[in-house]
Amino acid sequence: MESARRLAGKPYRVLAADAANPDELRAKLTGCGPTGVLIHCLSGKDGRNPAAYRVVYQETLRHLLDSLQPEFTVFTSSTSVYPQNDAARVDESSPVGGTPTGDILVGAENLALKTGGAAVRLGAIYGPGRTRFIEAARKSEPPPFGTPDAFINLIHRDDAARALFHVGSNRLPGVYNAVDDHPSRRDDLAESIRSGEPLPPDSHHKSIGKRVSNAKLKSTGWTPRYPWVLDAIRADAV
Repeated sequence: MESARRLAGKPYRVLAADAANPDELRAKLTGCGPTGVLIHCLSGKDGRNPAAYRVVYQETLRHLLDSLQPEFTVFTSSTSVYPQNDAARVDESSPVGGTPTGDILVGAENLALKTGGAAVRLGAIYGPGRTRFIEAARKSEPPPFGTPDAFINLIHRDDAARALFHVGSNRLPGVYNAVDDHPSRRDDLAESIRSGEPLPPDSHHKSIGKRVSNAKLKSTGWTPRYPWVLDAIRADAV
């Protein structure tokens, strides 16, 4: 409901419905006509609760597919599906799943893929209203999430939206990672934010997490407007 209120006045029709309630969905969507592209982009409020994940991601997507029968579907997934924790470089062919929430996301991805659609795995989103990591770095505070020696894979809010639009409007089937060009260790990135300058490569050796590649998505013509967090900061886009 809050999202619908924020979108009031936009030059397109806005509907508010419980996507987990198939009867309500069908009633609200009656008369909407054929659907070209469905972009499923939802998030839950119950943290990493597997039961909530299943409702928010799998069940709602299934209900929307049944109600709208879109020509093309884009599921908004997450790079959290990659379980690697040894600083490995990963791409769309790397193993995924292995955790309760990761398996649920992969299951939802497969629902979209089975219809000939796409899954876009977003990195951690930052931008206006999402600056906790940046503010903590500026204050020399511990990172608000993750450990200092872990890699973080980020994407600016606007680049995330552009990635979803790009995949949907061009109807590009398959799986795509949407992250910026610079996976960084959290402590390295925090130091760069404080100084305004990048650290030398491999300034630290011990690291965990994973480094997610965006090469596949870039090969289709998408490029991030903000290749790195420092680019967004310099452009006053956070």
